[in-house]
Amino acid sequence: MENNNNKLKINNYRKAFKVIKRYMYNPLKVFVMVLFFPIVFFLSFLCSKLFIFYLFNYKRIGLSKQGFKLNSWDQLIYDLKIKGIRDFAIDKNDINEFELKMEGNIISALKIINKNSNNWVIGLHGFKRNKYIGLRNCNFFYNKGYNILTFDAYAHGNTYGFKSDFGVTNAKILDFLIKWIKQKYNPSEIGIIGVSMGASTSLLFAKEYYIKNKVDWVIVDCPFIEAIIQIRFFLKKYLKIPWFFMSLGIKRNFKSYAKSDISTMNMFDGYENFKDLPILFIHGFKDDFITYNCSIVMYNLKIQQEKNKISDLMIFKNAKHSSCYHKNENEYKEKIFNFINNFKR
Repeated sequence: MENNNNKLKINNYRKAFKVIKRYMYNPLKVFVMVLFFPIVFFLSFLCSKLFIFYLFNYKRIGLSKQGFKLNSWDQLIYDLKIKGIRDFAIDKNDINEFELKMEGNIISALKIINKNSNNWVIGLHGFKRNKYIGLRNCNFFYNKGYNILTFDAYAHGNTYGFKSDFGVTNAKILDFLIKWIKQKYNPSEIGIIGVSMGASTSLLFAKEYYIKNKVDWVIVDCPFIEAIIQIRFFLKKYLKIPWFFMSLGIKRNFKSYAKSDISTMNMFDGYENFKDLPILFIHGFKDDFITYNCSIVMYNLKIQQEKNKISDLMIFKNAKHSSCYHKNENEYKEKIFNFINNFKR
């Protein structure tokens, strides 16, 4: 059920950053690690094996536990029912599933063409999800006259790659797809909406590629600020032990498995590279998977670079992880389109 009082005005940067700092090293934590180094070494080795299994062991194709085909219309319909999303805007016959090649590698995507518009939005899904769930997250743009493109992230669904790298390679894929849309359709407007890992991917794209490949706006729903900090958060949440007892060598261990440097996924800096890009940060207050403090910190880092404030922040008090939309459909859509309308050409 929706509630008109589900928006919170929370923007205490210092308090939010203090929460994030709990997952950073300081002299005391280093001292404790040195003091108990054999235990730290053993637990870090053990957790690397357990956590690597969590990170890289997920089903991309085949049937779900409920018996429907993964990465399909049937999975989408099931998800809409479970989430209670009422006004899904897309008909099955409107969806075109296709493949593109980037440097010889396959990217699996969906596009929904709106014949009455040349505006585009790209939807990015979260960790262990797929392009049909990405469509769920941005379907409402269709009724506003947008063409929609979603795609399987790197090492997800039918897109190339074997081991996810928390959105690092995905930012490169997003850059490629934006260029493809520009070359093929010459859009009058192009924006991005990402959820969870897709949100952080969108921000990393802005940091690394936006200067040479402009978009008009970005919506980020429940992004994490830094991959290694997020892994530490996972460890503390699920294993109930102080993270610094079990996170030695995260970067090295991850790189040995995924062949990617996850320290690249770092949104503590680089905002000067996209200071003119309007970004709407959205997060759920009850999110216990990625803390809403990530969005507060990033929002403040972003507006510090803006000559005139163009970005915004929305916290929904009733929402857990990735649930702001389906818990607050009307408010969610209203906030997004009011934000976008401020920057119409």
